[in-house]
Amino acid sequence: MRIAALAALILALSACSQSTSGRPQPSPDQPPVASISTPASSTPQSPESQLKDRISWAQAGSAADASHYHSASTGSGAAADLKSDVAFISPSGKISCITGTEYQIDGLVCVVKLKNPIPKPGDGFGNWDGGYVDYSGQRLSVGQFRGDPGLFIHGDGQTLPYDSKLTFGNYVCRIATSGLTCVNPSTRTGVQMSDDGIVPFGCLKEVSAAEREASVGRSFSC
Repeated sequence: MRIAALAALILALSACSQSTSGRPQPSPDQPPVASISTPASSTPQSPESQLKDRISWAQAGSAADASHYHSASTGSGAAADLKSDVAFISPSGKISCITGTEYQIDGLVCVVKLKNPIPKPGDGFGNWDGGYVDYSGQRLSVGQFRGDPGLFIHGDGQTLPYDSKLTFGNYVCRIATSGLTCVNPSTRTGVQMSDDGIVPFGCLKEVSAAEREASVGRSFSC
């Protein structure tokens, strides 16, 4: 009897160890990379290799229906129709992005709740937003003086679920628990955004303080 009881207990414990917690499993994270404020590793990938990995990773995401992201809302009143533009927000609420093709603006702008926002370069017009990201293929800026909400006047878009990719124009964006990656294969550039920092890819190189616009904190260009 003791042997039978012991065997039953072992089987019960085995079944428990194989059960799941019922919590959602995290989506496949992006390949790790240092942010622009983090020292590079001792054996970094080449820029072309990093970009190739990012493009492949972004394109491998689960395709989201872009028609669900043509509106934005401030949380009160009816949502605004963005027509051909798209807007989305991360499940964590830390990253919100929108496009401006209706205003002949290429790429997308995002607001990222950075742990260490980019410090303002000096005095400027409007309010300083150290997590304001403007990415347009061969140009990227982080941190900007804002006199108005710009494209975000209508608020935020719908939530883009983890492991989803959203394709618009020449751009592909994929969201993961580790952040958002947006790439433009036609210009061979990309950017990763998370609360840990902003990372440019491809031919995007930092512009010196003397050459960048006075209204931005850091600027990158091809």
